Amino acid sequence: MDPTKNIHVVENIIPVDQQDALENKLLGNQFPLFLNTKSVHVDDETGFWDINTTESVRLNHCFVTEGKLVSNEWGLLESLALAIVNKIGIPPKMSSCKLNVNFPIADFSEKNYYPPHYDTSDKGIVAIYYVNDSDGDTLFMTNEKIDGEYPIIYSFTPKKGALVYFPENQLHANRPPRATAARCVINFNFLQDF
Repeated sequence: MDPTKNIHVVENIIPVDQQDALENKLLGNQFPLFLNTKSVHVDDETGFWDINTTESVRLNHCFVTEGKLVSNEWGLLESLALAIVNKIGIPPKMSSCKLNVNFPIADFSEKNYYPPHYDTSDKGIVAIYYVNDSDGDTLFMTNEKIDGEYPIIYSFTPKKGALVYFPENQLHANRPPRATAARCVINFNFLQDF
């Protein structure tokens, strides 16, 4: 069985002019971003550690938390969220939506990545929208460690306007960028059963 069969890539999920407007706004100097000292909560239920895991700070902006709108900036994402729902064919029920911005980190080697994790334990679909072209791949892994690490089964290099979506039980992580100034993504967690 193909371990990547549930990982789907959609290029240009929204028109290029909308992609450009989102990138300019979200990576501009007026958009509110907040320092987060941990990328995920490592609890051995939804967040994990292996021999290649390293942690560092990132900037975030939460739009939806625990199913509730928590940002006045949601209007920027509304058409993107609708495009995702229409493309995937799922109900427009979201448990969370968060912008993540990573920067090059000197302490990370080429093998290091942030903690492998599941975005949610609820039945649903995780959708990652790539705001800009960058390095700092999203890594998809097996759910079992082998020789102290989670084997990588698929890697996606951030491409502006692309969407990658997959079931909530797909272990994944990301690397920070090394060559580009920033890696910016929006994580959507859609609920399937509610």
